Amino acid sequence: MINIILFILYVLLSSSGLILFKLGSNNPNLSFGLFDLTIHFSIKSIIGILCYGTSFLLWMIIVSRMNLTIAMPLSVAIVNTIVVVSSCLILKEKITLNQAVGIFVVILGVSIMTYGKK
Repeated sequence: MINIILFILYVLLSSSGLILFKLGSNNPNLSFGLFDLTIHFSIKSIIGILCYGTSFLLWMIIVSRMNLTIAMPLSVAIVNTIVVVSSCLILKEKITLNQAVGIFVVILGVSIMTYGKK
């Protein structure tokens, strides 16, 4: 049960981190300078980076506990699907027919791959 909770947290943090980073990149208001390199961030970008970084740490735990042949395709399919749908709803991006078909094929493929595995 703990693996499922960790996996759900991973998916939520990873997808929300990507969306927050994209949202924050539209209006950076914080600057960080090191040597001659200046990077501009917003609070949303920083929160997105923290979410994505935390999801990476969770991924290390998940990989050590779960079968990688199940965890990897499942996580890629779910995160990518959530990011596409969230981009449509939050960022007002358009989902093309090719993307919709691709999402369907990915979900179908992962369902076939994981069917009957424990």
